[in-house]
Amino acid sequence: MHGRGYRVGMQIVEARSADEWEHVTSDAFVPLTCVAFAPDFHGRIEFERFDESLMVSHVETDGIAVDRTARQAAHANSDDIHLTFQLGAPGIVRQDGHEARVTAGSVSTYATDRAYQLDYSASEQRQVLVQVSKRALGIPVEVVEASCARLLVNAPDAAEVLFATLTESRGHGDVVVAETVRDLAGTMIRSSVTGMRVLPSTRGGMLATVRSFMRGNLHDSELDVAHIADAHYISRRFLYELFEPFDETPGEHLRRLRLHRAAALLSDPGNDTVLQVAARCGFADATTFTRAFHREFGMLPREYRTRPAELPAR
Repeated sequence: MHGRGYRVGMQIVEARSADEWEHVTSDAFVPLTCVAFAPDFHGRIEFERFDESLMVSHVETDGIAVDRTARQAAHANSDDIHLTFQLGAPGIVRQDGHEARVTAGSVSTYATDRAYQLDYSASEQRQVLVQVSKRALGIPVEVVEASCARLLVNAPDAAEVLFATLTESRGHGDVVVAETVRDLAGTMIRSSVTGMRVLPSTRGGMLATVRSFMRGNLHDSELDVAHIADAHYISRRFLYELFEPFDETPGEHLRRLRLHRAAALLSDPGNDTVLQVAARCGFADATTFTRAFHREFGMLPREYRTRPAELPAR
């Protein structure tokens, strides 16, 4: 990890010129050279260092292009890669003669010990960037190198799990989160390179994957604890153990997700009936849905739908 002695924790830095941005990025990431920037440029980085091998940053810029020159890369003092989720305007990533266009939803990987170019000249750029040591990912280094050679990551399910974890843990990082992020990053890269589904190896990674699977299948009324365990090649006992620290069972968590999805749908001014909302959230009948909803929110679904906007549920 680059830095003249890193400091664990969250920091926020801003810049309004090319010189300032070069200084900011050199301190936060690796030394870079600005090659183009908008006259009204503004950049902001919110970065959280977990340890010497992992940092997560939320980056916002308005019109800039930067180079990591061969000379700068030659002085790299780490084997870090950048794993970047593109959220805002499109851009272009170049390394080793390869080029990839990134748009909202794209995930890219490139090595910081080799030259690269980032063209983020379009305004309203937003990225979430994971800077992590290759050797800390728990997968063969040659797999990481293969991912960097491709530039773009193609593992949407694994990427969704990692992105959700980065979002949920923002500003609340600890040792467990760091372990989970490294595990999920390695899982995503390996899945992309092999073209196969890869399951995480840590409890935190498996829990995040299970939760994401639940969220993606709330419409399935037959989804239950047994199906969830089988889908992840784990025992039901282990699945229950994953949720023990949160004082709820997997079934309780699934039901809570269903009910909160239903509440979101009921808050939408769409035309779905209560029965249709129940079905979309995996409830086989309206009676079961209505009773469960009342227990969770203290009101019936139809009352929730017509409540004043400023009135919160229980």
